[in-house]
Amino acid sequence: MSAATAPKSKAKAGKKKTGAKKANAEIDIRELERFLFHEARLLDEQRWEEWERLYGDDGEYWVPAARGQPDPQNHVSLIYETGLLRAVRIKRFRHPNAFSLQPPPRSAHLIGNVMCDGLEEGSGAILVRSQFLMLQFRRDAQDVFGGTYTHKLRRVGEGKGADGGFRILRKRVDLLNCDAPLANILLYL
Repeated sequence: MSAATAPKSKAKAGKKKTGAKKANAEIDIRELERFLFHEARLLDEQRWEEWERLYGDDGEYWVPAARGQPDPQNHVSLIYETGLLRAVRIKRFRHPNAFSLQPPPRSAHLIGNVMCDGLEEGSGAILVRSQFLMLQFRRDAQDVFGGTYTHKLRRVGEGKGADGGFRILRKRVDLLNCDAPLANILLYL
């Protein structure tokens, strides 16, 4: 069954649902999948500025250094970036003197098992968990990264367009082997 003919399943927000509006009480899993697939495409096509616009004003990108790490502020992380650090990194991607990125690396993201974990109490943010594999290729070397994404999303506007009307409040990337020696992570996971 193709995605175009698949029935639209609704993910109930479950126990985490609070007094959020009914529009947020039922979330179309296909909308969430389209958003995650769109994000992956922007990363693979290195459309960094468009990818950055998927983030909310205070959006965080976080790759913990340990399994079950509770927060990025009180613990060492592999990567922790807010808007300012993402902007610096994106500018570096474009800079001709960024020799560690010459020749430019390429990536391919594969995302599956997308599940809505409900709404966060208080904020009504949508919690989405998925599994990923990311291949990174540069200078005849290919690295494989895999693990779990946890997106904390906020719906904005009417939900029109490729971004589905979502903004990323936090993207947590739990690498399966976060506590093992890792290859250089040159691009965004």
